[in-house]
Parts: sequence; structure tokens; C-alpha cells
Amino acid sequence: MNQLQEKEPYKLSLSFIQGEPVAINNQNYKNTVDAIKFLNELGGKYAIGRGMHVGDTVIGSKGRVGFEAPAAILIIEAHRMLEKHVLSKWQMYWKDQLANWYGMLLHESQYFEPVMRNIEKFLEDSQKRVTGEVLLTLYPYRFEIEGIKSEYDLANAKFGSYGEENTLWTGEDVKGFTKILANSMFMHHSLD
Repeated sequence: MNQLQEKEPYKLSLSFIQGEPVAINNQNYKNTVDAIKFLNELGGKYAIGRGMHVGDTVIGSKGRVGFEAPAAILIIEAHRMLEKHVLSKWQMYWKDQLANWYGMLLHESQYFEPVMRNIEKFLEDSQKRVTGEVLLTLYPYRFEIEGIKSEYDLANAKFGSYGEENTLWTGEDVKGFTKILANSMFMHHSLD
């Protein structure tokens, strides 16, 4: 287990192209393994990435595993934040559902099940716009994601500010939209 070696905050940027990590602090990595080694060493100095996983085994018993995986935690969380910004609501929903099933089937030795190839195609396709930079700050025992930069950012300010203003619709549009969406509920309740 890594001992805490660094106490001063450290600014970090992780860059992704189509879901794959390609650069750390603007230094390109042709070999992802080298990037992982660097992040493991750096994150380890901050004692980041320690955790406990509890899950179900294939025979039905519970299993518990302690781990220390700084690079994995940093990459997964940065990737997840970038996905939240560039994928649609339903892409995120179905990616999460299929990823859980994929992990379960893989854990239960079902790699050659044909549905695995179907799920892989969806997961691969979902990564087409997962491109950009994620900004993080490392602290002892934790890290914070400060933001993202991506040309595919669906939270881009040119469409408006969440909860403050928008540039895509008016208040009258919202009234009509709400009325149309509520139509099926209105019909249902009118029968009572």
C-alpha cells in the first residue's frame, strides 16, 4: 500500500479521444500502459484509489476485495464526467445498463455468449464523441474534478445557462411542451 507522500494540491488534465485516454497534462501517450503507470505512481503519492468492492460471486455467495488502483479510479471518474457532458440522457442510461450486464456476464465466464459482441458494439459506438480534456486536482486521499473541455459538450453555454436562461426556446414553447407531455396523463385521469 502506498504511503501518503504528497500534501500540496496537484493540477492534472486527462485527455481522451473516442473514450480512450491519450494524454496527461498535454503529454501524449502512444502506449496506454505507460499512462496508467504514470497515474498509478502519481495517484499513489496522494494515497488515492483505495477502496473495497463487495459483490456477488457466480455461486451466489458474497465476495469482498480490497484494492488500491489510483490510475483506474482517476481514469474511470474523469471518463464518466466527460461522458455526462457529451452523451445524451438515453445513451448514458443504456450504457450504464449494458455495462452492468456486460460486467456480470464477463464475471460469470460468458465471454463467448453472442450477446457480448452486441453489447460491445453499442459500448464502442457510444464513445464516438467522448473526446476532450478533464481537469482534476489531486489532494491527500482524494481528488476533485474541476471541469471538462470538449467540442461535443452538450452543456455548452451557447445553448443557455442551466436553471438561468436558455436560447433554444421561449416560455410559451414550454407551456405547449408541458401541455402535450401531460396529455396522456390527463386522458388517464379523466377516466376516473
